[in-house]
Amino acid sequence: MKVSILLYDDFETLDAFGPAELFGKIPEDFHIEYVSLTGKIVNSAQGVKVWTEPLVPDEIGTAVLIPGGPGARRILEDFDALEILKKAIDRSSYCLTISTGSALLAKTGKGFRRRMAQYEKNIFWALHTMNGVHWIEGAKWAADGKFYSSSGSMTGMDMTLGFISDTLDIDVAVKIAEGIGYQWDPKDECVYI
Repeated sequence: MKVSILLYDDFETLDAFGPAELFGKIPEDFHIEYVSLTGKIVNSAQGVKVWTEPLVPDEIGTAVLIPGGPGARRILEDFDALEILKKAIDRSSYCLTISTGSALLAKTGKGFRRRMAQYEKNIFWALHTMNGVHWIEGAKWAADGKFYSSSGSMTGMDMTLGFISDTLDIDVAVKIAEGIGYQWDPKDECVYI
C-alpha cells in the first residue's frame, strides 16, 4: 500500500515521522512518499527540511496522511490548495489526520458529519474551523469509515498502529510497537464508528 504523507511548511515533525517510522518497519506492505502542494523542500515547525514530490490527486496513495502543525492555518485560507487536497482525499481509500490536520480535512468538506477525535490543543479554534464535524471528547483516536483521526502527536502513533492492525493484522501492529519499545494498548480510548 502506498502512503502519501502530505507535508507543508511548519508541519509538526512527530505527526509525520512518528507514523512514517511505524509504516517503515514493514516496507513489504507500506511504501511511503512525501508530497506537498509545491513539490519542493518544506520545513517542519522544528526545522527539519524534507524534499517532497508534488501532490497530484490522480497519483495519490491508497492512504493519505495529513499531519498537524502551525502551517495548517495558512492552507485553510488557500482555496486552490484545499481543492487539490479534496481531490486527493476523494481518490484515496483511507485518510488519516493528526491533530490540526483534521481541520484541513474538515475545510475540504470531507469531514462533514464525520466523527473525529477532539484534538488536545486550541479547541476553540477547532470548533470554529470544523463546522459539521462531530467531536469525540476524550478519544485518543477514532475511525469513521475511511477516515482516521487522532487528538495529538503521540496519539497519532496509536492511530497508525490501529490502522496497521485494521488493514493487516493486530499481531503485526503489536510486533512493530514492541520492536520500537512503544507501549501500545489496542483498546486504549479508540472509537470505531
